[in-house]
Amino acid sequence: MESVKEKKEINLDNPKLYINRELSWLEFNRRVLEETEDLNNPLLERLKFIAIFFTNLDEFFMIRVAGLKKMVSANINRPSFDGLTPKEQLRKITQKTKQLLKEMEAQYRKLIYELKTEKIYIHKYSDLPKTLKKRADKYFEEFVYPVLTPLAVDLTHPFPHLPSLSFNIIVEIISEELKFGLIPIPKVLPRFVKLKEKEREEHYLYLEDLIIHHIGKLFPDQKIRSVATFRVTRDADIIIQEDEADDLLEEIEKGLRKRRFGKPVRLEINGGSNFILNFLKDELEIKDYDIYKLNIPLNLSDLWSLYREIDRSDLKFPPHVPYYPPQFNVERFNALKNHEFILFHPYESFDPVVELVEEAVEDPNVLAIKQTLYRAGRNSPIVEALSRAAQKGKEVTAVVEIKARFDEESNIVWAKRLEEEGVHVIYGISGLKTHAKLLMIVRKEESGIKRYVHLGTGNYNVETAKIYSDVSYLTSDSEIGEDVSRIFNVLTGYFHPPELSKRFISPVDLKKKILEMIEEEAELGKSGRIIAKMNSLVDPDAIKALYRASQAGVKIDLIVRGICCLRPGIEGVSENIRVISIVGKYLEHARIFYFGADGEEKVFISSADWMPRNFHRRVETLVPIEDRELKEKLKTIFEVQLRDTAKARILLPTGEYTRPEEREFNSQEYFERWVRRIK
Repeated sequence: MESVKEKKEINLDNPKLYINRELSWLEFNRRVLEETEDLNNPLLERLKFIAIFFTNLDEFFMIRVAGLKKMVSANINRPSFDGLTPKEQLRKITQKTKQLLKEMEAQYRKLIYELKTEKIYIHKYSDLPKTLKKRADKYFEEFVYPVLTPLAVDLTHPFPHLPSLSFNIIVEIISEELKFGLIPIPKVLPRFVKLKEKEREEHYLYLEDLIIHHIGKLFPDQKIRSVATFRVTRDADIIIQEDEADDLLEEIEKGLRKRRFGKPVRLEINGGSNFILNFLKDELEIKDYDIYKLNIPLNLSDLWSLYREIDRSDLKFPPHVPYYPPQFNVERFNALKNHEFILFHPYESFDPVVELVEEAVEDPNVLAIKQTLYRAGRNSPIVEALSRAAQKGKEVTAVVEIKARFDEESNIVWAKRLEEEGVHVIYGISGLKTHAKLLMIVRKEESGIKRYVHLGTGNYNVETAKIYSDVSYLTSDSEIGEDVSRIFNVLTGYFHPPELSKRFISPVDLKKKILEMIEEEAELGKSGRIIAKMNSLVDPDAIKALYRASQAGVKIDLIVRGICCLRPGIEGVSENIRVISIVGKYLEHARIFYFGADGEEKVFISSADWMPRNFHRRVETLVPIEDRELKEKLKTIFEVQLRDTAKARILLPTGEYTRPEEREFNSQEYFERWVRRIK
């Protein structure tokens, strides 16, 4: 056994001590894939996890792989802190992705077979019974054929621009000259054509299969040699020069238009000849390692629509009705006057947060409402409430983050609408994304002005609040109210480090506070204790601090859903660190941190993961929870999740994850019951 002195001399900059960020993310998507294999999940839920797997992969290629390709094109060979250069990362990503897709193909076929046992059939056209073929042909003639646009591709018809993730059929035509046909598969039509033969049976056909069967009608008098379906993924990262932009909103809108023309980073293809493959490769200017050949249908993120279409409650998770705490049955302001609350979503309802805003709209004593909005979603009741508040003459301020990736367009739409209604809309801070979740309501009362505050770990989105596991903190504490007021003044004015009493923000002092608390535990040695729950752990300084604490004997438990670059269980470095990832019915999204603090037990919630972007390039908050009962509630969440054996995976030093032998305790199912027992 090494001495403590010898352990401290280990070089913590050694790249072998770190897991590559991108490969760690692919391991997360492998855990999503495992959910499709888990027989404890209802059948249609397993099908839904296939859709999630492919949706995740699309975004990964559009942003992370595209970013690495830009670095290679710019001849940037600097390795990341795990020691891999961009080229090496791309090579390993390709290898691991193709391995995952091979596993997914096998699992997809199993699920299609299992669906048949439940009388849900996803047919090939060639296997359809005659009666269903007639229905399919009639549907094609009436609804599909009029919408299709066959495109010629030859010497006089150039290859068209194809938007990112567009789904297409390509036809190789026998001719003396280079000649192809192209059919974009319309998004306005259902991907799954429903053909019903008998009661209590569901029959479906892929739209592209129906089109391919009738391909001769689209290219009459042409001799067709082979047909393939394919998809192009393009670089979707928008680079905005904020300092040079006269109008940030206009620059974002320009960036969204440019996204359609991003450089191709991936070609997915099913079927076809080598001639088709080489033609697409040349036209799209991609390399062999950018090509992913699949033997199952492409664009399987569309399985979401099939999941919603099939009305079989026996094949889905039992519906969970979020618990509505009875304390909020009275007027929300009265509930918060002398008490503060922690709500644990989606087990506890998000409605009290929405109702607080709606009550503020109608309350004549409310003078002002200030709120940050990152991903509010479409048809947001909170956005509607802010509009009505402005119409009633209240001072309403919305700090809208229009750089929220893939939500830019919807955010712009309702940001403009809020402005039209008289809301003061602030588009964040140059160079920083406003990711903090803050709501403040200013109310005139007999005792004077009182601030009511909500701070959260998740977005103000009523839809995702039903499936994302997050924490809300509601309080009228005057000290917290003053801090939040100062933060809003910083967001709406000129950004400068605000003087806060107890809250910490990025990029000012949040990271510093985290590192200090880890160091304080390290000084306690074996009596130290750290538990941290987050989405991702990437920041090298935070990882090194955890390594040092582990070397000092501190027991550390990390609950990291996604990326984790720390290697646990390395002798002399991280043998006191355990890392688990929980992937299940709900998306684990909360950020909660616990430090033993020599018996003082410091507990925090935060909007920030431990990543360089959250520490340095975003506005984030770290909020201490001091009420004894609320701290106990958060500690119980930790205790329950650390007992999980059904949905938890344990990170190994190799970067791979393993599952417990016995999978009996499901923390998410436990929480659905537990919240109803809390006083």
